[in-house]
Amino acid sequence: MGSNEVLKRAECGCCGMWEECTLGYIRWVKQRFAGTWVCGLCEEAIKDEQARLGVGVEAALRVHATFVETANADPAIAIARSILLLLKKKSRRSNLVRRP
Repeated sequence: MGSNEVLKRAECGCCGMWEECTLGYIRWVKQRFAGTWVCGLCEEAIKDEQARLGVGVEAALRVHATFVETANADPAIAIARSILLLLKKKSRRSNLVRRP
């Protein structure tokens, strides 16, 4: 990535996680996934669904999105995600404090 490339926050259309990406990368992913930006984890899951079911990108995207919705309905998953988010925030803060 060049030092003058603009970064933008992209939110996954399946799981809601986000990443800082260049505009070119965001466009590239959206072209591959029927106009939806997906994170790397969901991208791999969608490719697996395509191979397993023998369907196109759009159908695999719908299957994976349905799975994510179902998984998110489980309270244990919601708690685990909250803990993960808390740990990520704490890790970022401790990295800022430890600068040499």
